[in-house]
Amino acid sequence: MQEPIQLPRAAEFGSHSNSFRPAAPNPLRVALWAAAQGWHVHPLTPGTKIPVRGCDRCSPRSKQRPNPRYTEHDGHGCPCIASGRPCHGVLAATDDPGRIADWWHRLPFAGVGVAAGPSGLVILDVDSHGGQVPADQSALLPGVDLPLDVAPGSITDGRDTLALLAEVRRAPLPGCGQQTLTVLTPSGGVHYWFKAPSGTTWRPLAGALGWQLDLRAGTSYAVAPGTITRKGTYKALGDCRSVAELPVWLARDLDRTGHRVRLERPRVVPPWRGRSLGGGYVAAAVHRELTAVAQAPSGTRNGALNRAAFSLGTLLTPASLDRQQVADALLDAARHAGLPDREAEAAIRSGLTAGERQPRTLKGAA
Repeated sequence: MQEPIQLPRAAEFGSHSNSFRPAAPNPLRVALWAAAQGWHVHPLTPGTKIPVRGCDRCSPRSKQRPNPRYTEHDGHGCPCIASGRPCHGVLAATDDPGRIADWWHRLPFAGVGVAAGPSGLVILDVDSHGGQVPADQSALLPGVDLPLDVAPGSITDGRDTLALLAEVRRAPLPGCGQQTLTVLTPSGGVHYWFKAPSGTTWRPLAGALGWQLDLRAGTSYAVAPGTITRKGTYKALGDCRSVAELPVWLARDLDRTGHRVRLERPRVVPPWRGRSLGGGYVAAAVHRELTAVAQAPSGTRNGALNRAAFSLGTLLTPASLDRQQVADALLDAARHAGLPDREAEAAIRSGLTAGERQPRTLKGAA
């Protein structure tokens, strides 16, 4: 059984950036503990959460102190990585104890970054750094139908946003049901660490899930618990040091918001055939709107879909059309045009709702 990390109580600071001296635990011990979990790690510049660079040509430094030897290049072909030096963060990450020991022997005070993708991890990053709350409540959790009783001022940071999502999904908050490694960040945010479901690949998309909710996945990384920076310590909460599989309910939402990577298949565009909904004037109107969406030129597709959804929304009540059938027909047309499902579904939902509020008069139109 792996011994839990003993969290440090304080950090010691020198007068210069390169004289940062963290207190226990030893960063090498943290890195080896992470590697023992099967995670790939890379060193972070002492006192920061920025990956170290392998040599002078890889570091631009800053605008105030530019590096004349810096050469912009693709990290995948960086000679530092090929020679076994830690450079470009996730690209150099490893779980090899020998290489890790060598890195931290040379950089004894470096922090520990954990590469999400190579480690098979997805890490939910819940921020708590203030900021302006979206005036439009629908921007809190894009694409989610929120309850009508969300009180003004009840959402102040990412923790509240996550609690709202869990409430809507009728699911337990991470850590309240299924236990998993949970890390408190120096800014007061929380990282929930999960295993990626077998056979799945994920990517980070800032803010796609919700306000102040991000995902560390794919080519991004998280800071290992026990790492100390100048802003504070990344502290593991509670006694749990194991990582649970990503909860099904949360995986579904992350899939919906585009975080899951799906293999691209060659797109075969079938001949367009509109659906028959209603009769007479109504059927003609439906066919006209669906065809306009399916044949919309690139750059106008979303607008055409929104207009069609609004137009057909005005027919839902007077023509007794089934809303779900109309939404499905619009989605088929949008797919034919090449619109992503997530984008199309949002436009259809808002367009139908707006149109339904302004029902059309059908007297004498049939």
